[in-house]
Amino acid sequence: MIKKTVKSFVSCYKVQQQKEQSHSKLIASSLMLSAVLLMTACSDPASNGVLTFEVNRSDFKVDIPATGELEASNSTTVNVPTGLRGPQSLAWIMDNFSSVKAGDVVARMDGTRESFRLEMEALDYDRLGLDSQIQSQKDKTIDKSLSTDTKLTAQEQDLAERFFSEDERVYTKIDIIDQMRNQDYLEAKMDFYGWGISQHGSQAEAEQELIKLKQKGHKAKMNRYSNNLKQMEIVAPHDGLFVAQPGWNGALPVPGDMMWSGMAIGLLPDTSKMQAKLFVLESEALGLAIGKPVTLYLDAYPELALTGTLTQLDALAKAKEQDSPVNYFQITVSLDETLVEIMQPGRQINAMVHALDIKDVITVPNQALFQKSGEYWVYLKTAKGFAKQSVTLGNRSLNRTVIKEGLAQGDTVALTTPPKRNRV
Repeated sequence: MIKKTVKSFVSCYKVQQQKEQSHSKLIASSLMLSAVLLMTACSDPASNGVLTFEVNRSDFKVDIPATGELEASNSTTVNVPTGLRGPQSLAWIMDNFSSVKAGDVVARMDGTRESFRLEMEALDYDRLGLDSQIQSQKDKTIDKSLSTDTKLTAQEQDLAERFFSEDERVYTKIDIIDQMRNQDYLEAKMDFYGWGISQHGSQAEAEQELIKLKQKGHKAKMNRYSNNLKQMEIVAPHDGLFVAQPGWNGALPVPGDMMWSGMAIGLLPDTSKMQAKLFVLESEALGLAIGKPVTLYLDAYPELALTGTLTQLDALAKAKEQDSPVNYFQITVSLDETLVEIMQPGRQINAMVHALDIKDVITVPNQALFQKSGEYWVYLKTAKGFAKQSVTLGNRSLNRTVIKEGLAQGDTVALTTPPKRNRV
């Protein structure tokens, strides 16, 4: 009966290993299946109801699933022109993965607002020009009026001086006093007109300078809006395949989005050398490291196995989408070969990162391990019962662990905590 049970257990354990190596996304279901199989076929009736496991040497492999897409190893970034001032609304963008030639327009901004602003500034500039002309005419009129009044006052002053007399036989004292007052008045009036002429010239010049300063401000804005209008079209710097670049929120640019100077709007990838950008669930990333071999499969060609090497690994896991609670590590895989005919940027990929491949080692299910204060042990089955056996751990996966020391081929360990009556 024991031999039949052992054979049954070895068979079910091999099935379990195959399931682990096929896809680690099935880990949870594999564990459940393993438990069921162990309970039904791997238990030893002689163990008084304690579920057991016979230790055997086997290969230990850990494959980590990853998904992502192809991208070019080298790309030219297509940016919003750096000379474009202020935020601009995207009016049109070329379809993703479109072939372009050097100089082709790949995106266009909406120039309606800039055109309106340019017209308004030009209108204000012209209005100030008219204000300058009107002010010049007013200044000329005032100058002419002051000059005329000065001449008339000078004539009055000359007449007053010519006919002034202090002879009391001709004029009364009151008349003489009035004449003297008139002369003082005319003299003061002449001084006023002289001051007015000099002051008005300075004032007129200052008003004209103010108008020119305002025109200069409007001219600067007109130049800015005019330069913006000249840069509303974004062109391809060279031939290639246009690939739209996602924004900070992961969404591709669409008409209506706001664009700023220097913002990346797309890429022109060099498709002769491709790489894979992949994402690995944070919970499944145990064993990820640069230099690990990777096997990849294009969704469009699921039978074609590609190979590569993990060359870049993010230090921190992060969400792929906003407000998502699931975090991923982003990795970059350098492909050993680029098949230009079928490898295009954006094509979806499923991959397996071969984190571990160790030959001929002793492994146990993780549920057979117990630990406290950094010490690990298993319950080893002996003739007298289950004994606590300290073990030294090696590499681990999500469901199995390599045992460096403490167990040998053929040992039997408990998969659950044995009752105290069965321990020694």
